[in-house]
Amino acid sequence: MENNNQQYVYYQPSYSRVDPNYDAASKDFLTKAIVSCAIASLPIGSIIAISMASKNRKALLDYLTRGGIHTVKIKVASALSRAGKYAGIAYTVIWGFYMLYYLLLIAMVIFGLTSNIFR
Repeated sequence: MENNNQQYVYYQPSYSRVDPNYDAASKDFLTKAIVSCAIASLPIGSIIAISMASKNRKALLDYLTRGGIHTVKIKVASALSRAGKYAGIAYTVIWGFYMLYYLLLIAMVIFGLTSNIFR
């Protein structure tokens, strides 16, 4: 008979041994990236998201140039920062057209009302 009671030990690398600030830095980068993506669709939040994502990505790239560890968590934070920035730009344009449309409607109503008064 065979002994099928084998136990496997999975090794999970601890990046805090290589870089003691990795856990805090990666959490900060990922948190800011997620928040910038989350607020990118709000009217004023889209402008804030552009700034937040740009600063976060710049800090992340600076961390990597200083010798930080390039892990999957860091890559995801970088991708989300880039997505938050571009989503913020897109939604800023969309909200700009939205506001322009309603300003035109209001101007047409005011023009229509004043043209009836002076008739």
